[in-house]
Amino acid sequence: MYADIIKEILREQNRIYEKTNSGDFSDVCFLEGRDAVFGTFDKNYKNRLRLAYYILFMKKGGEALVKKLFEEELKDRETNSFQGIGACLEILTFLLMKYNGAHQYDALFERAKNANFDCACGYDRNVEQETQLERCDIYDCIQIAIETGYPESAARLVEEWKKEIKEWDVQNYRQLILFNKNTCREAENEEPLKALLALERKNGKNRKNRDIIAAWNNLIHFYIGFGERKKAYEAFYEMLEHTDLSEVAGIRLFSGILEDAAQLIAMGGEEAQPLWEWAGPFIAKLAGTGSMYGNLYKKSIRAAQCMKDPIEEELTAAYEAWKRKTGAR
Repeated sequence: MYADIIKEILREQNRIYEKTNSGDFSDVCFLEGRDAVFGTFDKNYKNRLRLAYYILFMKKGGEALVKKLFEEELKDRETNSFQGIGACLEILTFLLMKYNGAHQYDALFERAKNANFDCACGYDRNVEQETQLERCDIYDCIQIAIETGYPESAARLVEEWKKEIKEWDVQNYRQLILFNKNTCREAENEEPLKALLALERKNGKNRKNRDIIAAWNNLIHFYIGFGERKKAYEAFYEMLEHTDLSEVAGIRLFSGILEDAAQLIAMGGEEAQPLWEWAGPFIAKLAGTGSMYGNLYKKSIRAAQCMKDPIEEELTAAYEAWKRKTGAR
């Protein structure tokens, strides 16, 4: 069942395989793109990954094709702003190693090792890959569908995975939340997030308080992201009432809570004033120590504007100083 869904995806790659194998690499060659937020990326990465999976599982393609795809993938690894190793490089490494009996591709593998920081730390030319699709479990299949950009196929697999769950524990809820996020179904995460929070609170005596806080914050973040202002305020005030945030005051989680508070305050509502009275002093303290980051600055400034708090000027000055120091825009 799982393999059949992936086979549907693979069959769709036959056209691009035939085109590329005939010598036309226009759909899979490195094609640089630039994004104001994410930096440099490869517009053809997904096509190349799909073709790599096709070659791996369908046992097609020869040495020249694999070598060319490997070289194009190297261009991405060497220039991509996110760096990374990625499934495509690992698959193509596994395939190209089959032809390296005379060590003629050692230089390419060494180039891959030095492509970026992540590759330097974790790339291994001796990586193993499963070549029999039938041996892949449901997690493998879901990951393949997600990586290759087939969210509907991945969602079908997630539905099959859900049928196999015998007990919905913390780990399974976390997995479902992640699956939904990666299959364009994040809007369905309200109930899993609420269930996860309930479990964390139930297990609270035997678990760290920060797990409960993190679960609550994730629910709040969800409500904010989907414009559920009233629910977000309710969840935020419940978190303040039932948890001790001093436990996380010195870690990034607390900064994230302040960021969500500032964003929620900027959404308005009569509940904004008491939340600003709670969050404002923490934000002012962090700004005074230079411990904030870009989004927290921007959202805090916006919240201060909405609340007509004169601290806006102090926050703006601190933000400008932070940008000069870090080179951020």
